[in-house]
Amino acid sequence: MKDNKKSADFIISILLICLSAFLYMTANKMPSATKGIGPGDYPKFICLILFVLGVVQLISVIISSKGIPLIDFKRINVKYLVRALIMVVMTFVYYKLMKGVGYLLTTPIYLFASFMLFGYKKKVKGAVIAVIFTVCIYLLFTKVFMVFLPRGILG
Repeated sequence: MKDNKKSADFIISILLICLSAFLYMTANKMPSATKGIGPGDYPKFICLILFVLGVVQLISVIISSKGIPLIDFKRINVKYLVRALIMVVMTFVYYKLMKGVGYLLTTPIYLFASFMLFGYKKKVKGAVIAVIFTVCIYLLFTKVFMVFLPRGILG
């Protein structure tokens, strides 16, 4: 069991490092503020923290493995791997559609699809949770943080 956990930790740390580096580069393309904190500064800060945590986890796994193979390709569950790949594709599509379609329309669909992909059985409850979460985050960002999320076809 510990070998499976180490394998998962190893793979997740590599993915976290890659994802945080990609998102940091993407955040660099955001406009910068002439004074104070710009819209890209917070995402870059979070990406930097995720990168450091990924490196720390990777180093920890390598040190603790003591010669144990970190990835046992014979024991990889293809079903879970396919789900993870579908989630990556869904996230990419969500990212690409958000600017044109808007946050308020794409986010509940993305969340609901994610719930269903990972086996949540209560469809009505999942849809309600996705909508409530989306509206709450939208209001938090637009009213409290004064960060305007993409409005897309609604704006």
